[in-house]
Amino acid sequence: MTLELTGLFVILAGAVVTLTIASGSDQRNVLLIISDDGGFEMGTYNNTVCKTPNLDSLSKRGVTFRHAFTSVSSCSPSRSAILTGLPQHQNGMYGLHHSVHHFNSFDAVQSLPLILRNNGKYRTGIIGKKHVGPDYVYPFDFSYTEENYPINQIGRNITLIKQLVHKFFSERKSDKWPFFLYVAFHDPHRCGHTNPQFGVFCEKFGDGTQGMGHIPDWNPDEYSADDVVVPYFIPDTPRARQDIAAQYRTIGRLDQGVGLVLQALQDYGFSDNTLVLYSSDNGIPFPSGRTNLYEPGMSEPMIISSPEAKHRWGETWSCETAGKIPAASSTRGGVYRLG
Repeated sequence: MTLELTGLFVILAGAVVTLTIASGSDQRNVLLIISDDGGFEMGTYNNTVCKTPNLDSLSKRGVTFRHAFTSVSSCSPSRSAILTGLPQHQNGMYGLHHSVHHFNSFDAVQSLPLILRNNGKYRTGIIGKKHVGPDYVYPFDFSYTEENYPINQIGRNITLIKQLVHKFFSERKSDKWPFFLYVAFHDPHRCGHTNPQFGVFCEKFGDGTQGMGHIPDWNPDEYSADDVVVPYFIPDTPRARQDIAAQYRTIGRLDQGVGLVLQALQDYGFSDNTLVLYSSDNGIPFPSGRTNLYEPGMSEPMIISSPEAKHRWGETWSCETAGKIPAASSTRGGVYRLG
């Protein structure tokens, strides 16, 4: 048995079901972090070249899954499945949401943010790439997305993302409401077709060189094409190696952004009552990857960190154990203790 990303909805819904009766010290929150075309270029998945200290640290404070899969290897349909628990043919998001594609979920679909809003006992937030609609099916109380910011700024500028995360946490610290925060990075998506001046993976965006802008919180790591790890499904050519080196640089920005988000979670005192989940929407943007039904297109990284299951921290779960998650089980009323 494997863990499909539609199962994220089950985990998320199970995590927040108790919020309707929780208060004070019993407050429980959920932080969902999704990368864009993210893969297994991480130390915790045995990549010894690409530097991801923050994701590796999260893995040590949680359970790492070896066999997680997306429901569909395409952005909007996958994100709709994460937020509804329904595959794309049931929620209506058959294709991409933006521009000429203009796909939307069906009007009557009950997404997680809609369910939480209708319950009225907690706050929802999204920072980064939304790429689903319509808004009345996916409403968020706190919303900073490509709908009101340039996508590279709201999805790749980790200093801006940090500032918005601080704003959201500050409001929750003040009003005492439990929360569901969805941080959706645009890294490490390709951008050579839209912003070629920033490189094939926008790996130059904000790096401080002339004309690229400056992201104060990003310290770029440099990679040689000779040193990268070429996955088995990618032809080992000089161009492929150059692309992977650029991808690694962008993944470094993603990882440092994740670190800033998790540091803010700690700084505001939410680390001990927040379930943290990290995954991606689909496979990496290389041959046999994104938009393909081959394993590289469907396989996803997955890390789940529960403060109520510290005895599970550092474990790696394979397909034999992934199906045994007691997602909504707890001795305290159906919250998110995993195991």
